[in-house]
Amino acid sequence: MNAQKAHVLGAALAGLLLSSCGGEMPSAKAGGGATAPDFTLPSLDGKQVRLSDYKGNSVVLIDFWSTTCDPCMIEMPHLVDLYKKHKDRGFVVLAVSADGPESRAQVSSVVRSKDMVFPVLLDEETVVTARYNPKRELPFTVLISKDGSIMHKRGGYTAGDEKTLAVEVEKALAE
Repeated sequence: MNAQKAHVLGAALAGLLLSSCGGEMPSAKAGGGATAPDFTLPSLDGKQVRLSDYKGNSVVLIDFWSTTCDPCMIEMPHLVDLYKKHKDRGFVVLAVSADGPESRAQVSSVVRSKDMVFPVLLDEETVVTARYNPKRELPFTVLISKDGSIMHKRGGYTAGDEKTLAVEVEKALAE
């Protein structure tokens, strides 16, 4: 393979890796208003967090991520900023780690380094991930309205996606 072909192939591969760590193409916006399935997961600090506890009071963004997913790490500062901007208006981020039990130390380290000041949940058996994200795309975000319906889903991350997400969050908070 000559150098030019290798460069083109490398650029194409890098683009695929940045769009999704799950090996799937990003999914299109999939509103539809289906009710978000309830779940309970342990948080990194040992508490039990139940999605339905937020129903009626908060707009919830569930973010499925992993410490080994580069696009997840690139997106995370944007989610932290979005949370900090809107938390006083009833916006909650639940960051669901898809890392296994052997990676808990890395999860704690990433949470500190990325200043993840929202609940970080551990889905070590991937039960919740399988329900919401059967293709296992990472990152994968689900925006849930105050009434518990799914407003927006997105798989993968490409620079600029944070702007679209910010608009969707604003819409949800305005309802």
